[in-house]
Amino acid sequence: MNTITLQIENQSILPSLKKVLGALEGVTLLPAKRKSAAKKDALNSTTIKAIKAVKAGKTFKASSADDLISQCLN
Repeated sequence: MNTITLQIENQSILPSLKKVLGALEGVTLLPAKRKSAAKKDALNSTTIKAIKAVKAGKTFKASSADDLISQCLN
């Protein structure tokens, strides 16, 4: 069994395309995967925690690598 993924730019043809493909013998239409769901699955808990910290403004700046190391050690 082969799977083909189609990217449809013109959303207005989607109903007709589904109808035509569904009429073909041996063709099964699978539900589309949502991009946001796939993105959420790709982020682990540490990454999500870091994103929330950045959005909350919990960041710092370093003027150089030495400054960065100094801030990390203090």
